[in-house]
Amino acid sequence: MTKIATIELLESTRPLHAILETCKNICKLAGISDQTTWIDLEINGYLVKYKNREDLLQNLPSYRKTGCKYYDLYGKLISLTPSMVDIFGSSTVYHPIKELENNDKVIVEAKYLEPFNKFMSEHGMDQNSKNLRIHEARISKEEIQHVLRGVKKRIQELLDMIISLLEMQ
Repeated sequence: MTKIATIELLESTRPLHAILETCKNICKLAGISDQTTWIDLEINGYLVKYKNREDLLQNLPSYRKTGCKYYDLYGKLISLTPSMVDIFGSSTVYHPIKELENNDKVIVEAKYLEPFNKFMSEHGMDQNSKNLRIHEARISKEEIQHVLRGVKKRIQELLDMIISLLEMQ
């Protein structure tokens, strides 16, 4: 079953969410419980466990931290200075893997942008930056593909580890 999942992953014959379900079953059969938390988070999304931006930033795998574009209430693109991007870091892609596989773009909810808006209203350099309000952030197809490649790589590492363990028995 593990080798079949590896082939399906390499040849992209099944969606990643289905391969993750297979990996979860393989882990149960092999008695490897330390990987099932990660698998569940990828399948169900990281908001199941982490409820705020700080927790997400501390616990998301690096491949789920990515760039995005910011928009105001009217849908106008907002350009952030490099220092603003440095302060708030990259976007957090917390969505379930199936949702990422089925979309060309992802919208980051406004509640995750509030810390940025509050900070800017209190510490903005000038009146324009103090009045700046981000309404939504959009993660592009390219950034989603980056996340999917990261998940795929981690699945492959997991499957390789399982195959090695099984070969030693």
